[in-house]
Amino acid sequence: MQNASAYYLSIVVALVFALLGFFYLTPGVYHPLSADTFGHTTPHLKHAALFWALTVLAIALGRYVRSGTTAGDEG
Repeated sequence: MQNASAYYLSIVVALVFALLGFFYLTPGVYHPLSADTFGHTTPHLKHAALFWALTVLAIALGRYVRSGTTAGDEG
């Protein structure tokens, strides 16, 4: 497979985005990218949705990169 590194990189990026999505839903934790005026500790649905959308895009990119080879084409 020629694009193995790009495929595995997209998997890692998707996992990071998914974890960041759950991080922004956790209450009582400091959220650095939020525009909260008091402590930056409330859950943020828009940030979580954005990171989950990026997760889906990274997974789609990984599927696209991996589909470049077939079972008979290796070599």
